[in-house]
Amino acid sequence: MKHFFRIKYGLLLLLLGWFLHSSAQRSINGEELQRRIEEDSIRTVEELANTPMEEEEYQEEAPVFSLRTAPDSLVKELKENKKLQYQDIVQPPPKRYPWLEQLMRFLFSSISAIRIIIMLLLLGVFVFLVYLFMKSNGMSFFRKPQLVEGLTEIAEEDLHSAEEYEEKIRAAVAAGETRQAIRWWYLYTLFQLAGRELIVPGKEKTNNDYLRSMRNSPLYKRFATLTLDYEYIWYGGFEISPDNFSTIHQEFRDFNNAIGKAS
Repeated sequence: MKHFFRIKYGLLLLLLGWFLHSSAQRSINGEELQRRIEEDSIRTVEELANTPMEEEEYQEEAPVFSLRTAPDSLVKELKENKKLQYQDIVQPPPKRYPWLEQLMRFLFSSISAIRIIIMLLLLGVFVFLVYLFMKSNGMSFFRKPQLVEGLTEIAEEDLHSAEEYEEKIRAAVAAGETRQAIRWWYLYTLFQLAGRELIVPGKEKTNNDYLRSMRNSPLYKRFATLTLDYEYIWYGGFEISPDNFSTIHQEFRDFNNAIGKAS
């Protein structure tokens, strides 16, 4: 009996081992089958990609169109329609100024040219202002100072005393001859300066010579101002107002008083 059970158990164990082996074998066969299917798919795709296709396979059947012609009347009507007659509008070329372009190119070609232009403009403004000043004062760049018409030079040697000069001045003022009075005042001033040995008078001496002689004197600036006034009025022919004459008349008087006090 015991022997029977042993055989029974042995058979059961044998059947169980066979079942497990079969299951494992089926699992392995399933995995192998899946792997082979994937390899076959990849191989098929590669073969299709590398296989050239026939040209006919690319061609598709083109649709069939029927050619229609327009009647002659319609063609004529379209040709005669002015709205359909387009023309290119030709724009006139812009006006060119070669000289202006060359000038602008020259002006802006370099910074140096711009600097030169600015300097020339400033110089032109300065010259224009000087011209206006000289014109308003009766002066000119192109003429030398001349005596007023009708007046004659008066020799310094004709008078030899301060009283004679003062008499000439009073007579000119009384007659309303302002230029003549300024002339006598200046000659009287030279007479006074020579008496103080501040200048050396002479026929060939000029007013500039007298100014150079007075350069180191404390009276130089006042004498230079009076000399300038005298030349403008006498040689420049300027008309001066009574107020201006009164001012210059007093300046000459004060200056001659200062000469008398000078040592």
